[in-house]
Amino acid sequence: MKKLLFALSLCALLISCGNKAITDDCGCFLDYDQAISYASKKNKPMLVFFTSAGDDDESTVLVNSIMKNASFKKEIASEYVVLHVDFSQDAFQKTVAADDATAQEQELANTYTNILQNNYKLAILFNISQMPGIFLCTSQGYVVTRLDSDTIFTNLTDFKKSLAANKSELNRFNSYVAATNKGSSVKKIEAIDTLYNATDSDYKSFLYPLVKYACELDPQNESGLLGKFIFAQAEIEAIFAYSQGDVENAVKIYLVAANNQYVKAEQKQECFFNAAYLIAYSDTDDYEGIISYLQTAYDIAPQSSKAESIKAAIEYFETVLEKSADYDGDEE
Repeated sequence: MKKLLFALSLCALLISCGNKAITDDCGCFLDYDQAISYASKKNKPMLVFFTSAGDDDESTVLVNSIMKNASFKKEIASEYVVLHVDFSQDAFQKTVAADDATAQEQELANTYTNILQNNYKLAILFNISQMPGIFLCTSQGYVVTRLDSDTIFTNLTDFKKSLAANKSELNRFNSYVAATNKGSSVKKIEAIDTLYNATDSDYKSFLYPLVKYACELDPQNESGLLGKFIFAQAEIEAIFAYSQGDVENAVKIYLVAANNQYVKAEQKQECFFNAAYLIAYSDTDDYEGIISYLQTAYDIAPQSSKAESIKAAIEYFETVLEKSADYDGDEE
């Protein structure tokens, strides 16, 4: 569920840094909003680089040997909209204005502070556990693939070869995106489903606007897919609410989805299961409530692939409840 944190809406989460685009010497955007706005306007694919040069050896090589290569700006940043999510010491230093800074210099420092704060949110959205990270995205910001999953790039030639090798995959995603705007409502929701299924589970949260649109497209479930997207929307919104400390609303979102007539049994089971664990993660001693939701989840689909793990979770929390009762009794 970590991968869905902060995923309500990228536009709502990230703060714009004004009309003037901020770019570095390599031709990279530094602000997500500006990058994705430009990519959409120019209909260009995006490349997102996460680096921490100076602190991480691979990031240092990536920045110095590839991004600072004289040909990078001409050959890469001209074809792709490149976003550099920079966590180097240089990036941190830009957030601090001198004691005698002018109003303009202080404003610039504040802008870089906003960028850095938003970069932490992006790192969570992209499921970054270590640096560096390189992602190929559509012009809408939908993640096609992570380029450095199996490769450590040390030169621009190899990096260009990787981009060329993933060109067909980018084209495939672009065709899926284009289909979401064509034909009847059912055709559109089917196209959204195709794109959703093609997207790695770590990056489905970027599809939130399309997930929400899918629910609006097909209120009578003519496609048979409404329940799937109601659950997907609930999962994203519940985790966002939880990330804001609103456990009660997060649980409520799951329960509302579970009561929807179009949500299938195993998806309902997942709703109650997730509701139970959100409560458990909230540092509560409401073990009876947790067990109740888990039992409801189990009873909904006792033959599902997740049923046994839910049963094990029930047994675990029953043990915790029993120990808690014994401890309370001892205190008395």
